[in-house]
Amino acid sequence: MLKLDGMKTKLWYLKNLDMFSHMRDKEMHNVIQKTSSMKEIKRGEILYLQGSSDKSIYILKKGAVKINKLSPDGKVITLDIFKGGTLFGEMGAVEETDRDETAEVVEDGLICIMSKANFEEMLKMAPGLSIRLNKIIGFRRKKIENKLLDLLFSSVEERLAKMLVNLLDDFGVTDNNSYILKIKLTHQDLSELIASTRETTTATLGIFKKQGIIDYEGKYIRVLDINRLNELGSHSSTY
Repeated sequence: MLKLDGMKTKLWYLKNLDMFSHMRDKEMHNVIQKTSSMKEIKRGEILYLQGSSDKSIYILKKGAVKINKLSPDGKVITLDIFKGGTLFGEMGAVEETDRDETAEVVEDGLICIMSKANFEEMLKMAPGLSIRLNKIIGFRRKKIENKLLDLLFSSVEERLAKMLVNLLDDFGVTDNNSYILKIKLTHQDLSELIASTRETTTATLGIFKKQGIIDYEGKYIRVLDINRLNELGSHSSTY
């Protein structure tokens, strides 16, 4: 079981978030006392659902969370997977509409939760945070736009290669001239990241393995040829 280290843990994690990195420890301490609560999260746990009126803001300290969207035809598309050290759910603080995506835990960890009112109070306590928040929102919107373009104009092979490279940026570990993707994702998880079927995704992974591009390290994917993977994904949009 994960152990929480009270105020010290909250301060350390928030201080290491880019959005909060410019703040002094005293400011951070005041923010934490007034605004946040911490909890453990488990794989499969739903933090909020598409269509819900949830207005909380979430800061992921450890673990991983995926952001899903249900298309009009009932298909689940994963827009992003967030690693530890990420703030998300921020649209709940700036829009009055219901959630248009679902947040689901894919790796056990710790999360800090703030109400909309507390988040707004925090922004008043540290005005510089508003600028950083706007940058985060703009960056994520652009990232989603580029991903949607990929879904429309790139092949499954291209999308899968690009997605694996992107996941390596956040979850990759170098190991003997190769890279291990240190997050346990099922073929269904991967298929939802590229808007494909599980069967097609499994078949494409099999092709990559046969070509010596990837292999498996238990439940993890090992990338053997990062140059070839980059080449395959280079026809996709940048996101």
